[in-house]
Order: sequence, then C-alpha cells, then structure tokens
Amino acid sequence: MTKHTPKAATPPQPAPTAPRARLAPERVWLVLARRAYDEPLRQIGTVEADDSDLAGVYARSIYDEFAWVEMAVIPREALLVVIAS
Repeated sequence: MTKHTPKAATPPQPAPTAPRARLAPERVWLVLARRAYDEPLRQIGTVEADDSDLAGVYARSIYDEFAWVEMAVIPREALLVVIAS
C-alpha cells in the first residue's frame, strides 16, 4: 500500500491587469486656483485635454468643490525647472 502525499498548494495568481495608458506630456495641464483674493495661486491638480478650452472645462467640472475666485490652466510642459531634485 502506498501512502498518498498531498501536493503543496500553489499560491493564487493575481488577476491580470490591463496595461496603464501613459499620459501624453503635451496633453497634461496643471490646474491652479485660489479661494480668496489675498491667497496665492496654488496647484490643485491636473487634467488631460487636447487644448486649452477643454482643459478649462475639465478643470472647472472636476475641481468644483470650492467657490474659487480664480482658476487657471497651463500646459505642464511650459514649466521651466530651475532646480531639479
């Protein structure tokens, strides 16, 4: 009579994920805003859009949690790095 040895259980494999699409640098816009006139503009996020008009529409609809007194979008590639980390 032979003894039956159980096989070692194989660990579960993670579910395959779809590859993440990379953002096209020329389509990324920085969103700057301020809540009060005496505050400086600060970056509140980014949007991805084909042109400045769409970037403005996306910024207003996505970042509408506050009553901003000013909001601006600028292309991320327009930033000039002065000191790199």
